[in-house]
Amino acid sequence: MGAVWPEKVLRQFQTILLNPLGADFHGAYNKLLNTLFPPDSDFTVVPQYLKPSSTLTSESIVTFEIFLENRPVLMLELKTPGDLNYVSTREAADSQIRQRMVDLVATCPIPTLHAISAIGTALCFYSLETQNPNAEIKPLNIARHPTKNKRYGT
Repeated sequence: MGAVWPEKVLRQFQTILLNPLGADFHGAYNKLLNTLFPPDSDFTVVPQYLKPSSTLTSESIVTFEIFLENRPVLMLELKTPGDLNYVSTREAADSQIRQRMVDLVATCPIPTLHAISAIGTALCFYSLETQNPNAEIKPLNIARHPTKNKRYGT
């Protein structure tokens, strides 16, 4: 069976060094998103550098937001691979993406706003119905447990 992603995208991920920083993934995810949402389509890939809402960290939040007619339909938030090792950093990533979805849901032009939390290449997928004011972000919050980090698939 052949590769799922084009060779140029795979090559970009393969250039990432061992013990990478979060910024090392920016180019690879930018290449992937622009492959999935080409510049000549109705979609626009927009990098965002957001300030954290908590004073507990000075690290900025890096996201790529995908817009359809200048309205958000998908977001991908990037974190350093080492963040997967700690309950507190996984919780922070989960909280940040949920808050951003709440911020964007009212302007999403499609029935479901989608989001991806990427901790290195480990991914967690989120969705939120845009037409239901009582909708909850899926997956639902899970109880804090120090050894369970199965939410992120690689």
